[in-house]
Amino acid sequence: MSVRERYAYFIVHRMLRLEEGEHLTLNVDEDCLDEAHTLAHEAANTSQIAVTMVTIRQGRVDGVDEIEPDGGRSLKARREVLLHLAPFTPSRYDGAGELDAPTLARHRLLADPIFLDRRLSIPYAVAYIPTASWAEFVYGPGESVDRLYLDLADFMNMDDEIRDDLSLTTHRSLSMTAKRLEELDVERYSIVGEGIELTVYPASGAAPGPSSIALEGGRFFYPSLPCQDIAIPLDSRRGEGHIRSTRPFRFFDRLVEDVEMGIEGGRMKSFSGPDAQLVNSYINIDDQASALGELVLCEELTRAAGFRSAFGIPILDRMRTTGLVFGGASPERITLCDESKLEENGLNTSFARLEVPVGSRKMTVTAHTKDGRLVTVMEDGRFRI
Repeated sequence: MSVRERYAYFIVHRMLRLEEGEHLTLNVDEDCLDEAHTLAHEAANTSQIAVTMVTIRQGRVDGVDEIEPDGGRSLKARREVLLHLAPFTPSRYDGAGELDAPTLARHRLLADPIFLDRRLSIPYAVAYIPTASWAEFVYGPGESVDRLYLDLADFMNMDDEIRDDLSLTTHRSLSMTAKRLEELDVERYSIVGEGIELTVYPASGAAPGPSSIALEGGRFFYPSLPCQDIAIPLDSRRGEGHIRSTRPFRFFDRLVEDVEMGIEGGRMKSFSGPDAQLVNSYINIDDQASALGELVLCEELTRAAGFRSAFGIPILDRMRTTGLVFGGASPERITLCDESKLEENGLNTSFARLEVPVGSRKMTVTAHTKDGRLVTVMEDGRFRI
């Protein structure tokens, strides 16, 4: 298979984990049509149900096609699956600012019980398709899409995953670690490492967990890949200390690095770095943009951790190392169904999100439990629970 075909296979079989009898609706931007057709044929032949491909042009539906499985066989659908194929667009939010359409749709889960119900039955995932603008954003003018595809294949371990499906093992391992964290009944976390000394507090009405999403009946999928993180929603009203970024990350339409931030009362109170002028634009998006949203724990010895450079898409870049999130918490981690109680539980409902990489192989994360115990969660950048 070509690298593009391997990517389509990877999305269908490792991200969506599509099964026979599942009907896929594929929302695709006009810039990704060739890749969408490759993916749709793979999906139709896997599910034995025609794939509905909805083409989006300038934010509006431009057409709907049905991609039939080879041989014309078609089963009755037993579950709906939704995938958005998105191109990278430097002018659109992917790192800080107003949310792009796929992320905004997922964040609506926080406020809309109907969306919360849909989450239980409809896998919703977003996959980014390499484009010339994305390659130039990452590598500089004139760089090729092929280089980006090859780096993504290496980053996601595509070749090995095609031979051996490790995604189920990863899902189970991270879910077990998240469950142990939840059972600790943590009052606060202390984080110490290269350029970081920070105390944060988990929010009530939420639970730690990986990016993978388990559905009723045990079926699970990945909203994005790779999945090597455990997100802990934080109390946006509390948190003290300072951080320093340990890897480049996207901030609006550029990649920045070597950024320092001071945190008081759960909010970003100081910022220093080469792009400090961007901060006012970010914190003025809404009143919760500068408040803590999540602590995202990632180990330092994974394949993704070897990529110190940034792809410019936070859902990919967060897998390189532990990160601190300002702005909206992940909807999948919210356990409250009553929107009116989100604020009183400290959950950040901002429609902005900024993810700052702060992890290193010298990082230690300690949990202070409500019954007075000290438990080492991470040491030297690796999980210890």
